[in-house]
Order: sequence, then C-alpha cells, then structure tokens
Amino acid sequence: MVSVATDDPRPLALQWPCARMMLMTVAGFASFFVTLPSLPAYVASAGNSTAAAGATTTVMLAATVLFQPAVPALLRRLSTPATMAVGLVVLGLPAPLLTWASSGAGLYSICALRGVGFAIFTVAGAFMASETAPPGRQGETAGLYGLAAAIPNVTLLPLAVLLLHAFGFWSIAVIAGLPAVGAALALGGGWRRVAPDRTQAESTGATRRAIARSLLPAAVLFAITIASGAVVTILPIERSELVASVGLLAFAVAGALARWQAGAQVDRPGRTWLLAGACGVAIVGLLALSAGLSGASDAVVVAACALLGVGFGAIQCLTLVYSFARTTSSQRPVASAVWNGAFDAGTATGAVLIGALSATGLGLGGTFAVLAVLLAAVVPAAVFLTRY
Repeated sequence: MVSVATDDPRPLALQWPCARMMLMTVAGFASFFVTLPSLPAYVASAGNSTAAAGATTTVMLAATVLFQPAVPALLRRLSTPATMAVGLVVLGLPAPLLTWASSGAGLYSICALRGVGFAIFTVAGAFMASETAPPGRQGETAGLYGLAAAIPNVTLLPLAVLLLHAFGFWSIAVIAGLPAVGAALALGGGWRRVAPDRTQAESTGATRRAIARSLLPAAVLFAITIASGAVVTILPIERSELVASVGLLAFAVAGALARWQAGAQVDRPGRTWLLAGACGVAIVGLLALSAGLSGASDAVVVAACALLGVGFGAIQCLTLVYSFARTTSSQRPVASAVWNGAFDAGTATGAVLIGALSATGLGLGGTFAVLAVLLAAVVPAAVFLTRY
C-alpha cells in the first residue's frame, strides 16, 4: 500500500509542475472525449452500420495499443513534457479532417493517426504524474491526474452529443483539433523530474519484470474499460439525445469524483478494500444497466450510468497507483504503457463487442449482464493486489 508522507505538506495542485501536467492532460483528453461518443453517431447518421460506426473507436484505439509499447523508448530520448507535446500535436491536428471523411479508408486512416498521438500522450502523461509526485503522494498525484483527465470527460462527453445535433460535426472537429495548442505548455523549465536508471530501463529483463508486475492491475482495468467503451458507444445510438446526454453526464461526473477521491484515500493506511469495493459498485451498475435497457427504463439507465461511473473512476485511479507501486522508477514508463494499453484495448473491445453481442439473442440487456460477469471474474485479482 502507498504510505503517507509529510515531506511536502503543500497542496500538490499549487505546485507548478503538477499544475502544468494537469493542463496538458486536460488539453489532450478534450480531443479524445469530444469525439468518443459523437464520431460513431456521426458515422451512423451518414448511413453506415452500427458496427462501422463503432469501428472508428476500435481503429483509433487499436492504433493506440499497437504504438504504446514504443513510447517508453521515446521517453528515454525526449523529456517527458516534450513527448507529451508530440502526442498532443499528432492527436489534435488531424481531427478537422474528419469533417471530410465520414466513411471508408480516409476516415479510418485519420482515426489510426490520432490513435498514434493518443498513445504518445497517454503513456507520457501517466508517467509524468509519477514524476511530479512528492514522496508518499503517488495516490494523490494519480487522483489529480485523473481529475484533469475527467474534466473534459465530464464536460465534453455529454455535450458532444448535443453539439453534434445542434451545430453538426464541424464543431466537434474544431474542438478536437484545438488541444494541439496545449503542446506549448511543455516549453520552459520548472519540471521536477525523477532520474531513472536508463541502463536498467533499457534492460530486456527489467522490461519483462515491469510488464509482469503490471499485468494484474491491467487485467482489472481491462475488464472495466470494456464496460465503459460499450456504454459510451451504444448510449447515443440507442437512446434519445436527452437520455444519452444525461446518462453520459452522470457517468462522467461520478467517475471524475470517484477517481479524484480514490487517489486521496489510497495513500492512507487501512484502505485495502477500495479496489474490490469499486469493482462491486461497477458490477451493480452494469446489472442495473442491463435491467434498464431490457425494460426501456430511462431513469434506471441514468442511475446505472452513475453507479458504473463511480466504479470506473475509482478503478482507473487505483490500478494506476498499484502499477507504479509494484515497479521501480526506471520501470514506470513500461508500467504506464501497459496500463494505458489495457485501458485503450478495453475501450476498443467494448466499442465493437457491444454491437456484435447485442445483435445476437442476448440483446442489449443480456450483453451488459455478460459484462458484469466479466468484471466479477477479475475481483480476485483486485483483492490480491491490495494484499501483496
């Protein structure tokens, strides 16, 4: 368990390196979240199938997952802020081109390129959260990093659907492209930097050990992100504009608060129940979502989204903390790549799985029940992580 330290009693957010990290995080995730629910809906509205619409998320995140293993090597050659800046540019600049490509190879090529940028940005960002943390404050810093990632989630995930219907996809594309300007935040000094042993970091054995130590947190994260990817993909397609927006807002707000508070709590002794408890809340949310979608109850769907958001947010923060706690400073870029790979692979899997399973006899309600069982299967891993 991460221990409490009093070496630096100042609020972490008031320190410039952490504040700048948070601003860059907000910029990058704004580009990601504004397109996450709106791009599939835009593609579907152009006459494409649900599977083709969900594939936009799958292609982007497949490219992300494939490129993430290369990011630790990039971090060894560039500073972490400079690496994040490269990610912001590659993620943001191609976004306006989506207004001219609503189907075919052009659409998926842009999604893949943005996926490469997202890979660089996310791996560098999670590692930067570790670098800017004072001793004993890994959980708090992870919570603040999560809060910064959640701000565009809370605001843009639900608003994206409204913007799409009110102004068209061009408004989404502009917002998705603007965060490239956030690369300027990497300029200048003032960064506090962990100085890892680069020789050890480049060792094949050290890389393998880092991957092995990161697999259990990644498995728990993978299971919950399958569920979240399914929700954000299917809700704008299967529910009205109002219900989809309110449901995504409930999911995002609950997730942001839970991610922030989980980070604040995990540094304290005696909080070994947090990760398993978060899984339990998410399982209840998935079962409630299954019931709501089966019975066409919009109120239950919105409440279930909030419950799922609580579990999702807490699990994100806690698995990142455990990934870093189980690895050395030189191994953390690899741990960050594994954690981000699990996140993006799960989201991509959920986006395509929801369309495939719901088209069978399971329907939407049965599909979310299956996702609840999948998450229950990783609860033993969550319990093990908090004890060893």
